[in-house]
Amino acid sequence: MACNLFAGFVVVMWIITPIGYYSNTWGTGNMPIYTAHLYRTNGSAYDIHEIMTSDQHLDEAKYAEYGPVRMSFQFAISYGIGFAAIMTLLVYIGLHYGPEIYQQLRQSRSINEDVHLKLMRHYEEVPHWWYIVLFVITFATSIAICEIYHMMPWYWVVVATLVPLVFTIPIGIIQAVSNQQPGLNVITEFIIGYGMPGNPIANVTFKVYGYITMTQALNLVSDLKLGHYMKIPPRNMFVVQLAGTILASFIELGVAYWLMNTVANICTPEGYPFTCISANTFYSASVLWGLIGPGKLFGTSSPYHPVLYLFFVGAVLPVPVWYMQRKYPNSFWRHINLPVAISIAGAMPPMPAASIVNWFIACFVFNYIIHKYRNTWWQRYAFSLSAGLDSGVAISGIVQFGIFTKAKMPQWWGADADHCKLAPTGGFLNRVSPPA
Repeated sequence: MACNLFAGFVVVMWIITPIGYYSNTWGTGNMPIYTAHLYRTNGSAYDIHEIMTSDQHLDEAKYAEYGPVRMSFQFAISYGIGFAAIMTLLVYIGLHYGPEIYQQLRQSRSINEDVHLKLMRHYEEVPHWWYIVLFVITFATSIAICEIYHMMPWYWVVVATLVPLVFTIPIGIIQAVSNQQPGLNVITEFIIGYGMPGNPIANVTFKVYGYITMTQALNLVSDLKLGHYMKIPPRNMFVVQLAGTILASFIELGVAYWLMNTVANICTPEGYPFTCISANTFYSASVLWGLIGPGKLFGTSSPYHPVLYLFFVGAVLPVPVWYMQRKYPNSFWRHINLPVAISIAGAMPPMPAASIVNWFIACFVFNYIIHKYRNTWWQRYAFSLSAGLDSGVAISGIVQFGIFTKAKMPQWWGADADHCKLAPTGGFLNRVSPPA
């Protein structure tokens, strides 16, 4: 699976992106090679306040006067690959796991019990009505909040709930076999962008309900599965999961407010290291899909219109691969997992590109070289080493924040955040303004 992911990264970042950028496709030579920021056609920063009404919606007249929004080639093509990824996911799962999903749904209450299930029969199961009551309460609360604070109409909350209902099983299968979770950000933005164009608040609200509901559902399933193997009573798991979710909601909201009120210039370059690259990508997406809307962004008059054809490409692409896997079951085709290979585009931006290379090198060393030549050591220590490194990252994050955030560090070469002055542009920046 690691090779699938890295192959997708190589194709997108080392082949497609340089070709598109250095050929000045869509006039993107005016912009950095890798960024989620938004620009005008001449390469200057796009000021959304110039096109907004007082109630934070799109002003059509101001938008026509100020000009269309533009984004870097890599950012634009990542959305196109996101279109392909959604269709590839559905077709791939249907071809490879469709009959199995149908069979499991029919036999979900009559499957053979393994040793874990037999042992868990000693505990009382969580009644279905617990989940039903919890859903009704949270669903009604969501509708009330969205209506009272004018975030989006109630029926869009219903639609946002149906999206994860469709995608949770397909994405859960991919996550189970690869530990990679394809996102629903593009499809949710696409749906609400056409449904409520010019409304960025509705766009991000719909995306959160549609995307994060699926993510949290899979997190819950993962935790319940771990509890199942550890023989934790199901009712105890339910209560702990609910209590942890409620507690974390208040803690995370409090920390967010504290940071916004204590860190000067947060989420801007001047606020380094609190530059919030993920939040800035989220913000750009809200402008593109919510304020501007996909109708303008990918309409027939837009230079980005051709990326819509990647929906069709994504639907067709799994078919020949599936055919080759069935015809040559013992060849290299059996290792190809298209949803995993394509999913990397959904994280870029904001993911630093170098992190993928470092990750793959470490993966190659431990899961190929050591696994092949020191298999006994790998079986004994690989899992515990992975858990130790994860724990170390969490602890070091706390230590670094507590000790080094306010401390004045000595200036030396290693403390320089920018070691490659050509990185933003790749040594190329076309300042000739393309037609609007």
